Amino acid sequence: MPVWRFLKQQYDFLIRAAATKLAVRAMYVFAVLESIIIPVPVDPLLVATVLARPTRWRQLAIGCAIASVIGGVGGWVIGRFFSLHIHDWLAVLPTKLAAPAAFAAVETGFAEFGIFLVFLGAFSPLPYKVIAVSAGLGGFALVPFVLTSIIGRGLRFAIIAAIARHNGNPMIVILLVTALVCLFAIAIGMTR
Repeated sequence: MPVWRFLKQQYDFLIRAAATKLAVRAMYVFAVLESIIIPVPVDPLLVATVLARPTRWRQLAIGCAIASVIGGVGGWVIGRFFSLHIHDWLAVLPTKLAAPAAFAAVETGFAEFGIFLVFLGAFSPLPYKVIAVSAGLGGFALVPFVLTSIIGRGLRFAIIAAIARHNGNPMIVILLVTALVCLFAIAIGMTR
């Protein structure tokens, strides 16, 4: 199969690149930024680094979760302290990127389902950045936000890292990452 051979070559290249210290640091930086502004999930980078360093899967999952929660706190701070300007900033961005309707729905939901929304945003493929900024906008307390985010992000990244660690078969990994990206796309589509 020429397609599979091509995918396997790309897979092998990515695993070699993911084995470097720079790749792990880049994953942590990406996790922080993904929780604030980048619309692409960090999960494929986590999978690649775990496949390249399978004995460190727990450390990589924990580091990724901590970095992501740090980014989430950054989003919370933006929502909390720049709440008067958030809607003006969203107006400047393209509607598909800014998702003002998603922010409005999440802001409204915090009054009734605050801690559940934080956990859902941290654990599911829904955009965590929207939840983080909206938590700050909605006046959700920082300590419960951080604790719930640590649990949700920790579970999510531990599950992903464990799957990658225990399923090193390239075909399975490629299918799982593809499924993850599809779930993320569906979640984005549902927020629109």
